[in-house]
Amino acid sequence: MKHLYILILALFSGMSLSAQQFSLPADGKWYLVAKVGGLHSEFEYTYKHTTAHKPSLVSGRIQFINSQNFSIQEHHSMGYAAWLQPQFALLNFGGESQIWVKAAIGADLGVFKVSNFLAGSLELGSISDDNLNDNGGIVTIFNTIRDNAHTYVGNLNVIDGSVGIGTDLPSEKLTVNGKIRAREIRVDVDAMPDYVFAPKYELLPLPELEKFIQVYKHLPEVPSAREAEKNGIELGEMNKILLKKIEELTLHLIEQDKEIKSLKMQQLNCNSTSAKQLRPTVKSRKNKQRNLKK
Repeated sequence: MKHLYILILALFSGMSLSAQQFSLPADGKWYLVAKVGGLHSEFEYTYKHTTAHKPSLVSGRIQFINSQNFSIQEHHSMGYAAWLQPQFALLNFGGESQIWVKAAIGADLGVFKVSNFLAGSLELGSISDDNLNDNGGIVTIFNTIRDNAHTYVGNLNVIDGSVGIGTDLPSEKLTVNGKIRAREIRVDVDAMPDYVFAPKYELLPLPELEKFIQVYKHLPEVPSAREAEKNGIELGEMNKILLKKIEELTLHLIEQDKEIKSLKMQQLNCNSTSAKQLRPTVKSRKNKQRNLKK
């Protein structure tokens, strides 16, 4: 019985069952919430403003590991403006991990309450820092919590129905910050540029195309290198553009082939005419030579 009592004390020595809190000022500084070394750790929290006319409220749970530079987070937010929501950061030193929080500048003084803390030490804003990047550890700063949202942050992030892999702020239904490997990718398109082969399609003459390339350094309708680097490219739209350029190139090749064949035919006709004109001259020379011999 004594050993069981000691075991229970050991299990609960790293857990705070009673909620503890601290005032979180909106001064643009980071405040240390908790740290852990050599163990897994987690805590639940609530953050709210003290004034009634801006009832911003955020609650959630954060799990972190000392030897890994990532954390698993779940947040629920409610408020009048997204800029009132807090921001979290993970600072990893290899043997120790720290969770920091920062209030949005301009928000009212808030109360950050921590409950069900497991392992490590609860710091409750005992240390503030203007810049976490000068501490010698690896810093991961997460985006500000979205307003009126359910946010899950980890290796796979689900935010308001959008999924992010390698990012905690997906800009599309699926945002991947890294490489994708698949056996096949199917992209839905509205229409293909078969209109290029229509009889009334006006093909840009090659001299005009040359001038365009000399000025803009890329083909018409094709994004420039700067645009592609800044905005990326849409696979469906880009494939349509490339197919259109191939079709236009095919028409140019067909036209060039016709011109080449026409020039060859003219050359053959010219050579044939010249040969016919030369034959009487040769015959007359031979006749003159025969007459001279006689």
